[in-house]
Amino acid sequence: MRGRRPVVGNRAISKEGMAAIAFGLTVAMMAVTGGLLIQSGEDLDAGGPILSASAEPIDTTDDPNEQWLRIVHESGDAVDVANLSINVTIRDHRKRATLHGLPTEKLSQTDYTGNHLFSLGRSGVGGEATPEEGDGVWTAGETIELRIEASRVDLQSGQDVSVSVYHVTERRQLFSGTAEVV
Repeated sequence: MRGRRPVVGNRAISKEGMAAIAFGLTVAMMAVTGGLLIQSGEDLDAGGPILSASAEPIDTTDDPNEQWLRIVHESGDAVDVANLSINVTIRDHRKRATLHGLPTEKLSQTDYTGNHLFSLGRSGVGGEATPEEGDGVWTAGETIELRIEASRVDLQSGQDVSVSVYHVTERRQLFSGTAEVV
């Protein structure tokens, strides 16, 4: 009998035991899932306005309309323009600027931080970004317009301009997209 292993007793779990383990795992998974859902629900409640927007293609062919970045509010909550900051990044030219202080009659260097991207004065801003053209509230169908200074950044067809719109007081990104240069 040398070399034989000792006989081990029956260690199987009964059907009732398996059912109890499965039930316990189900309850644990439901608790974790519920906790995650509650946590994400709190984030939505505290987030502020929700909207849909788009960035129109940037035209470089017509001189009066040359290099205008237009951000269109498509649907969703109305937002006070004074609560917005707008980040613009042009990777092909390694430039980035953050615009704040809207609405404004004319852009000055104090209205943004980062690289000098925008046309200064009245020719650099339009739509809801100005008190003359807008009422200070960005709603569906309205546009914020910023002119990228051609003498600073000569955009070429096929390049992209990245734009993000943030709600400053709620610390929430409202829009992030890309405007194709045509």
